[in-house]
Parts: sequence; structure tokens; C-alpha cells
Amino acid sequence: MGLLVCAISDTFALDSLRMSLKDMIDKALQNSKYIEQSYLQLKETEVAVQQQRMELLPKISARASASYASNMPVYDQGLLNKPSQHDIIHYLYDSGLDFYLNLYNGHRDLMKIESKKLENELARIDWKNAAAQTKLEVCNLFLDLELSYSNRSLIEQDIADQRAQLREIEHLYKAGVVLHSDVLRISLELSKRELLLVQIGHDIQAANQKLQLIGGITAEIVPLPEQFQVENPSYEALVAEARSHAFSLLKSEQEVVLKKLSVKQARSNYLPELGLTSTFTFANPQVFLYPYNPSWYNLSITGLKLNIPISAIYLNKNVVRGAQIALDRQEVKHHHEEEILENQLLQALLDYQLAIKQQEVCQNNKALAQENARIIKNRYFKSSALITDLLDADMQYLKTLFDLETAHIAIQKHYYFIEFLKGTI
Repeated sequence: MGLLVCAISDTFALDSLRMSLKDMIDKALQNSKYIEQSYLQLKETEVAVQQQRMELLPKISARASASYASNMPVYDQGLLNKPSQHDIIHYLYDSGLDFYLNLYNGHRDLMKIESKKLENELARIDWKNAAAQTKLEVCNLFLDLELSYSNRSLIEQDIADQRAQLREIEHLYKAGVVLHSDVLRISLELSKRELLLVQIGHDIQAANQKLQLIGGITAEIVPLPEQFQVENPSYEALVAEARSHAFSLLKSEQEVVLKKLSVKQARSNYLPELGLTSTFTFANPQVFLYPYNPSWYNLSITGLKLNIPISAIYLNKNVVRGAQIALDRQEVKHHHEEEILENQLLQALLDYQLAIKQQEVCQNNKALAQENARIIKNRYFKSSALITDLLDADMQYLKTLFDLETAHIAIQKHYYFIEFLKGTI
């Protein structure tokens, strides 16, 4: 077991990269495929806005056709008699340009542009939210890795102490002061600690692999612990800040605005459409005016086109009602999002405050457990305490050290989660 622990330690020592949390976050933001996907979605909506603006430009099209007309028999003597052949022009040619410019359509085109802008803003919020989620994930993984490294240092020091203590007990056993069972018990506890060290090593490897994938790093990541300043914000201040920056609320607000615009778009279906239209024709034969003749001609027609959607009075009624209901539903959803966020902030703040209290308690417990372990050890070597008392005291002290580190990491995790909920991570 000891050789295995040494091998793992040697492996971790090779090709390592010491990084701070900020450095790790920067790497993740540069390498994250999730953020890149959200950014491309944002660029796609920006192009959609530009394309919708292009729809305001006039519609211009060119046309051309060439056709052949067959003979046209005329049954002027009845269907049962031989028809006479009417002289026609067999080759027909037509070409020209068509132009249409919308002058007014109830501002539907402008509202479509505004709708695309709102979709672009939603995509921007999703992009920022993706970055925030990546930051939170990196924070949790990095802090887990930091905790594992801290626990490994603690258990390695404890194993060294236990080995020294085992050697003392073995000397006492050879002198006939203690029983052989005491030597076996402490050897068993030492073996358990070595197994725990292996397990912690596996936890370090797992957390390292996740961070390496997120950050695009090949070397082993060794976290650099930083001094964390404990803050004690008020719930009211958290809620006030979250109302301005929380991604869930920002997105919900934009969706409400989008639904309001949908109501306006539905109502605009009642309004008439007015456009400027123009047609230029260059064709052969001339069949526009009588008498017809087999000659080339050109003709331009320009005017206004008005379309009044009378049927919209009954066809559009339920469309408007549906849009209004969708708006009401989105407003209710927005208020529900506010309630959910407030509850999440309250729970996160309570967890944060509890972790701070746990750290204070663990700090006191550490001093008590250390003193208790010292007293029990002295009593044991004076043959006034059992080996079980000694092992329990040592384990209790080790547990308080683990609890203290866990509480310290938990404070930071809860803090970053609060920052994520506020949208300020």
C-alpha cells in the first residue's frame, strides 16, 4: 500500500501546472464549446436583424419568356364541318421589369425588425448566461480540486504521524508494556488511512480531467489557494441587485416585451396595405391595344396599389385574442420567475451563512480535538487509556481538520452561487 501511495504522488508531481481560479476561468471561457455555440447563435440573430432591414427595400424582378402558338382552327360552320384556320402570330416574346415598394402596411415590417432585435437581445442574454454557467461550473470543480489537494496534505501528514506512533507502540510491545492487539489495531487504522489517500488521489484525477477538458489543458492542474474575504450581504440588497442583473429575469422581461409586440403585430392585420408598383414591358407581338400587330413594343405602367383586408375582421379576431392570452401568460411567468429567484437567493444566503457558522464551530472543534488527542495519547502511553480511546481521539482530530477545510470551501461555493443567481459572477 505504501508503494502505491508513493507511485501516485510521483505521478502527480510530473507535468503539473499551478493555476489560480481566475486563470482557470479565463482558460475555460476561451475554450468552452458551450459558450462558442451561444456566441454563434448571437451572430445568427444579428444577421437576421440585418436581413429583416433589407426587407424594407423595394422588390425588383426581371422576367422573360418565349413561346410558340399553334394554329387556331375556328369552327365557324359547326363542329361537324371543316374548320377555317385563323391567321395568328406563332412566335410570342415577352420581357420586362416589375417593381414594388411598400409605403404602408400597418408598420408590420418595422415591427418584424423590432421582433428580430428582441430575439437578438435574448440570444445575447443566453450568451452571457452560458459564460456565467461555465464560470460557476469551473468554480465548483476548482474548489473541489482545491479541497482534495488540501485533504491529501492532511491525510499524508496524519499517515506520517500514525507511522511514528506505530513505531512507538511496537517498542512498547517488545518491552511487554502493551498487547499485540494494540499493534494490530493501529496497523489496521494506518491501512485505512492509506486507502483513503488513494481514494483522494482518484478524486484529484477525476476533477483534474474535468477541468482539463473545460480549459483545453493537458497538464495536471494544481490549484493556488487564494485568500477569500468573507462578506455578509443583506437579503434585500441581493434581491435588488438580482432584479437588475439576473439572467432569468432579464430573459423573462425581454420575452414579455416580445409578446407585447406580437399583440401589436396581430392587430396590424386589420390595417390596409399601400404600395407603389411599376411594370415595364418589352414584347412582341403587340396585343395590349387593338388593333394588334406583329411588332415589338414597350410599355411602362406606374401606380399605387391598395389592399384592404376586409376578411381580417373575422379571420383575425382569434389571432388577436391568442396573442393577448400569450402576453398575459408570459407576464404571469415573469412574476413567477421573480418568486423563484427570490426563494433561491434566500436559500443560498441561508446556506452561505450556515457555512460561515460551521467554519467558526469547526475552528473551535479543531482546538478541542487537538487538545483531547494530546491528553489521550499521554494517558495511553502511561497505560491509563485504551487503544480504542487513542484511535478515536486521533480520528476525531483528523475529522475536525477535514470538516474545517470542507466548511472553508463550502463558503466559497455558496458565495459564487449567489453571484451566479444575481447575474454578477
